[in-house]
Amino acid sequence: METALIFSETVFYLTVSVAIIIIGALCAIVAYHLIRITRELEELSGNLNDASSEAGERINEIIDRLSGLPVLSYFLKKRSPEHRSKGREKTIGKKQNDKEKKQ
Repeated sequence: METALIFSETVFYLTVSVAIIIIGALCAIVAYHLIRITRELEELSGNLNDASSEAGERINEIIDRLSGLPVLSYFLKKRSPEHRSKGREKTIGKKQNDKEKKQ
């Protein structure tokens, strides 16, 4: 009877040990694939960043070409930052500059 108990105890410990080793191997495989996936996502992110900067440059080139056309040049010409400021700020600044020049 004691030998059967010792034998079943040994079989139980062996099966638990093998199960732990298998679980550890599976965790290592999962970790490897996760690392590989993150590297590929990083490369994809870099490629998308490069593509978006290239697309931005191409759009700017297209706008520059279209602004050369007489019909569209009014709408697409690039304006200076001073010209972009609108409202009372622009007129107040001019009035103050005119007053300073008169004095």
